[in-house]
Amino acid sequence: MSPLTKLFVGLLVVLSLLLTASTVTFVNTLDNQRQKAENARQEVLIQKSAADSAAQQAISEKAQADEARQLAQNQVEQLKQRTNEFEKDMAKANVDLAEKATQLAIQMADGTRLSEALKASEEAKTGLQELVVSLRTANDKALQDAAQASMQINDLQNRLEITERERRNAAEQLEEARGQATKLSNAIQDRGGNPREILASSRIVGGAAPKINGVVRDVRTVAGLPYATISVGSADSVSKGMTFNVVERNGGFLGKITIISVELNEATGRITGPKVEQVKPGVEVKTQL
Repeated sequence: MSPLTKLFVGLLVVLSLLLTASTVTFVNTLDNQRQKAENARQEVLIQKSAADSAAQQAISEKAQADEARQLAQNQVEQLKQRTNEFEKDMAKANVDLAEKATQLAIQMADGTRLSEALKASEEAKTGLQELVVSLRTANDKALQDAAQASMQINDLQNRLEITERERRNAAEQLEEARGQATKLSNAIQDRGGNPREILASSRIVGGAAPKINGVVRDVRTVAGLPYATISVGSADSVSKGMTFNVVERNGGFLGKITIISVELNEATGRITGPKVEQVKPGVEVKTQL
């Protein structure tokens, strides 16, 4: 290779390097210019949005101002109308005042007649007051009678509720007893026995009550008599007519409860004994002491 060729090749390499460096520099400069242009565009958009918001706010404030001005004008018109109405009322009041003055003059002229009428009215008032006193007395008596009747009605309703509960319980117990008796009779007959002969031979007169313990759940007064509800019922073999002893925690005797109605898990009876007033919810009841 000749020296001239080597020189051209060297120049070509140098020029290639310079071209590459210039291209890189141009690209970098172009990217910077693009970024600046984008930033400028974003800034313009932000300023435009702010300008639009300001314009919308200005429009809204103008509308509010127009509305406030219209409201003020309406209020002014209303005040004018009220002023006109007030003036009309004042004129009418003046006319009425003149009429009242005329009427007063007429009434003063008739003073003597009115005095006599007042005297008669006072006499009639005295008679009415006596009638009112009599009516009040009769009304008080009627209220007392109504109160007593209401108390009697309440007592009768309470008695009716207790009687109805006893009737339902008795009907349930009777139906249950009939079912058990039928089952027992069938069982005896299936085994070749005679139910009537067995009942006649095994009948027991008297007998001790089963041992049942419970507590008083509720105490109330019905028709002036104390009653209590206890925590045991037919599920615990409690039956109507059974008597429970009411005792304190320390064993002190308070009285007795004679059962008059029985439900599945509770029973109700009348309280008797030396310390009926001390029978409270929570005290113990026992069939055997």
